Amino acid sequence: MSTPNFLFKQTFKAKLSWMALTFVFLVILTCLFFNVRNQAQDTLEGDANSQVAMDTKQLHLASSHHQRPSTDVKGDLATNQNILNAIHNKNWRRAYQIQINLYKQLLRNTIVTSNGSDSQMIDNFKSEINRYEALAHLNTPDQSEESPTTGISFLLYVAQWIVPTLITFILIFVCSHLYTKRFANQLDKASLLPVSSSENVTYNVITGWFIALGLLLLILGVSFLIASIVSGTGLAKFPIALFPDRLSYRIYIPQDKLILPTIILNILSAFFTVNWVFLFSILTKKASTTLFFSIILLIGTNLLTPFVEPISKMAQYLPTSYFNGVSVLTKWLAHNTENYQIDFSNGVVVLISSIILLGLATYSLQHHRQSQRAIN
Repeated sequence: MSTPNFLFKQTFKAKLSWMALTFVFLVILTCLFFNVRNQAQDTLEGDANSQVAMDTKQLHLASSHHQRPSTDVKGDLATNQNILNAIHNKNWRRAYQIQINLYKQLLRNTIVTSNGSDSQMIDNFKSEINRYEALAHLNTPDQSEESPTTGISFLLYVAQWIVPTLITFILIFVCSHLYTKRFANQLDKASLLPVSSSENVTYNVITGWFIALGLLLLILGVSFLIASIVSGTGLAKFPIALFPDRLSYRIYIPQDKLILPTIILNILSAFFTVNWVFLFSILTKKASTTLFFSIILLIGTNLLTPFVEPISKMAQYLPTSYFNGVSVLTKWLAHNTENYQIDFSNGVVVLISSIILLGLATYSLQHHRQSQRAIN
């Protein structure tokens, strides 16, 4: 039996691997369930309904106290009712245009009243204007940015929130157990096989890559398929937020521009994780040690990058910065760290370079150990 076939069979026979995969699918289904449940929130229709209810309550309260209703409240109520009427008639562009006009008026008022000092509110209005202009251009129904449910949008949601942490954890878990099974009482059983050190490393790494690629594409594919069955595929050109370099407000671009680059970064990140775990497993020879330090150094660094200044300043050189492809491509990470060198092109260079360096380090270590055993 060839080495790759043996490694594949070890992976697929392991109950823990199937348990981990099942857990991932349960998490994805749970996320989709809550997204469907909350899909009306953070949309123009949901906001308009909430505002109509609030304005109506204020008018009833004023009437019960025999007070004159506020003209601002009456005007706001009329505006939101017009928005809802347009949405119910599927005249999306008109609904968005009403909201755009409202935000533009609020933007002008905020600039005048605050003398331009309320930058956060000004940036928020600019971002929302850009969002609704993008939606008006497409003349398509709104969708919650926080709880997407359509196939393409949910795929990117999974790539942003589940792949960088949970999928990386599962990959570390599977590979750390796979690669440390070769050791028995500190003896490397793989060194007894009639293959060279370079072949040994190559077989193990390529097998890990295929496992990582299969896991990643399976998770993304199933996420897209299930969401598409539940809510439809969605519009490929649907707008997604982008943080332009050194601008404090968001613009919006078609979400299909992110799909292929995100998958490329995800695949390279998975390959890097495999190489890292393989090197660590050879160094430590223990699954628990490999698992612990890989989680701390890979997932921990990825999660801390936006919040720890020493890490964020050098984040463009860290492979873990590119685990979250969506955050890289939307410039969210660059915006939060104020490090605008974090981008797709740098990510590809850093990840490929790191993969090669880890491969060379693993080969050198394995070659050195086999040479030492030959001398002894």
